[in-house]
Amino acid sequence: MQPALHLPGSTHPELTFRRVTAEDRRALEAIAAQTWDGNDYLMDVFEAWIADPEGMFYAGCLPDGRLAGAAKLTRLGVGEWWLEGIRVDPSLRGKGLGRAIHAYGVALAEAMHRASGEGAAEVRFCTDVSNAPVHRMAAAFQFRQVAQFWRYSAPVQPSQARAEMFRLGTLDQLPALRAFLDSSPHYANAQQSAIEARWQCRRLSDARLQSLVAQGMIWLWHGAAQDSARIDGVLIGYVGSPYRKMPPEFNLTYLDARVGKLASIARDARALAATFGVPSARHMLLARPERLVAIEQAGWRRPKDDSGKACLFSRTLGTDNPISSQP
Repeated sequence: MQPALHLPGSTHPELTFRRVTAEDRRALEAIAAQTWDGNDYLMDVFEAWIADPEGMFYAGCLPDGRLAGAAKLTRLGVGEWWLEGIRVDPSLRGKGLGRAIHAYGVALAEAMHRASGEGAAEVRFCTDVSNAPVHRMAAAFQFRQVAQFWRYSAPVQPSQARAEMFRLGTLDQLPALRAFLDSSPHYANAQQSAIEARWQCRRLSDARLQSLVAQGMIWLWHGAAQDSARIDGVLIGYVGSPYRKMPPEFNLTYLDARVGKLASIARDARALAATFGVPSARHMLLARPERLVAIEQAGWRRPKDDSGKACLFSRTLGTDNPISSQP
């Protein structure tokens, strides 16, 4: 029998926590309208987050019942927890509420992990490389920065010959795909993860790979030896807009190739993107010097304002690390 779930208490003297409900829509809409110049994705996922049976969309409330902020803890897979969507009412910022909301999420991950009865586990989150206060908070909560991902984009470059270097992966190719990933230095350096919409890093478990193949989101690249029986690279992606008010692009969530072939697969990815009728491709690239050089050789570029740099933080669960909202 699995242990019962005991929800943690608050570490802030003025906050109590509860699940977000449909009645909180107006309060969260007001917060979202003042976030990222009104381009916040929060209301796009509001219903789905409330309905999530495995995670918790939670609110921090003041003594008078006013919603001060909220966040979402998501279970992505076995032993894999993701903390996202931390929001604080702008009129209440600077009072330590965001730190308390984050602390509750970490404590909640610990509680849910214990209740699951699963073995090794971690909770992770992403934030901008420039967000120094969150970096300090992460260190205080025993999180380690394990990777950085930088946004790159490129216009499509039509070429039927180069696009045909890719073939959609099939279920019977999963063993070969797993062998390729397990032998890939990039897969290890990327924390065995793809970085998806909203900077959500998700481990490429066997179950996740099977789901992505079924959705038609994995392409196998045969461009190095031009041998369809050999996997020379892997591209995971989808056509869509990762954020509201943005036109659709071909979004690459994972890009990998044999050593020395990243520039080639990145160039061919622009040709594949052209087959979807979109103007450009986008990728959050693992920020390592050799990869930055290779993708720029393939015609990909960083934003002119140097935005779009994500830091991935990880904390091991079940280690009895103390959790406090105090600096």
